[in-house]
Parts: sequence; structure tokens; C-alpha cells
Amino acid sequence: MSIHCAVMRLTLPRMDRIEWQESRLGRHAATCLRCQAETARYRKLHRGLGELAEVTEPAPVSLVAEVEKAIGGEIGEPARVRARVAGAVAAAGAVTAAVAGAAAVIAWRRAHGAT
Repeated sequence: MSIHCAVMRLTLPRMDRIEWQESRLGRHAATCLRCQAETARYRKLHRGLGELAEVTEPAPVSLVAEVEKAIGGEIGEPARVRARVAGAVAAAGAVTAAVAGAAAVIAWRRAHGAT
């Protein structure tokens, strides 16, 4: 592995695609099969992370009733409660997607020797 390949592995996750292609590393990758493969793996990882944003899980219809039952009664105006519950579920989904994305990036970087 050349020094260019090592630098490529470290900087690829941090550089904008256009900036990278116009750099010395981009010119190196144009002639290095190892770096081309690394770039392809990195793009595949990014596509996968991008698809995570499209994954949603609808809240169960009975969620509001279950929460009311668990706390022992009516908790307020049903429409407002449903909006709050939907917001909380959406926030939890966003946090879950962010954590999964971060875990995927960390796993990828560990597997490829990046620090």
C-alpha cells in the first residue's frame, strides 16, 4: 500500500466528493485499483445511510389508548395527545436512525483501518 492509499483511506470520509475528485488523491485514485475499490465501498456505505432516512415505522393505532391506560386515565385533548405522541415517535425514530448510521460509519472505519 502506497502512502497515497493510506492517506486516501483517512481523508475520503472527511472530504466533499467534488473536492476529493479534483485533489491529488483523486488523480491517484484514477490509476489505483485499490483506491477505486475503497471509493466504491465508501459510496455504497453512503447510499445505505441515505436509505435509512427513508425507513419509517408507523406508531400503533392503539398507542394513545395504551398510554392513557398505563398512567390511569385521560391525559388531555386526544388530537393534541396524538400529535405529541407522533412527535415523540418521530423523534425516537430519528435518533435511532442517527445512532444506526453512526454505528455503521464506526464499524466501516474500524474494518478499514481508519481512525
